Amino acid sequence: MNNKGKFIVIEGIDGCGKGTQTKLLSDFLSQKGHNIVLRKYPEYGKPIGDLIGDWLHSKEYDFNVEAQTLLYFADFIKDKEYLENNLKDGKIILSDRYFTSTIVYQKIKGMPISKLETLSQMFGLVKPDLVIYIKISPEISFERKSSQKDLDRHEGDKKFLKSLFNNFEETAKKYNWKVVDGERPIEEVTKDIINIVNKII
Repeated sequence: MNNKGKFIVIEGIDGCGKGTQTKLLSDFLSQKGHNIVLRKYPEYGKPIGDLIGDWLHSKEYDFNVEAQTLLYFADFIKDKEYLENNLKDGKIILSDRYFTSTIVYQKIKGMPISKLETLSQMFGLVKPDLVIYIKISPEISFERKSSQKDLDRHEGDKKFLKSLFNNFEETAKKYNWKVVDGERPIEEVTKDIINIVNKII
């Protein structure tokens, strides 16, 4: 259907500017008359998102990789009908992270991509029309995040950030994500993202 909306996901390691660029893209598209729906995962402030947040910021307990994976999937599954309905209504959904992040993070922890893809199909997750990967080095990520006091278990781990960067690079190539250099000034990153998005809407 011609009036079907678009589902666009902004990805990248911590500190790459996902939240900032999602907001700037939303503002631009809204000014052009598009009806925008904003999403962010994990969805903190809701039961599943808060459980994920507690785990990320607590060292008192841990979940194995399967439990972690299913927690993140539950966060996406709860929105399935909501996303589908908004797309049917012709809206543009902009999401700061999605299942695309789960592929990268859980692969590091030993979950095969084939299993993640199988779960995605089994649960019928809504597929993005476009994934934009904002690329910054793990060193820049650590530098940008280190000034924050409440880092989660991943953000302050230099070794993990390096693995995360490498996995983002590999996954972006595997799934043909659009790559934007996130180490430049904000306005230049925004311009590149807008140029990419304009080609599909």
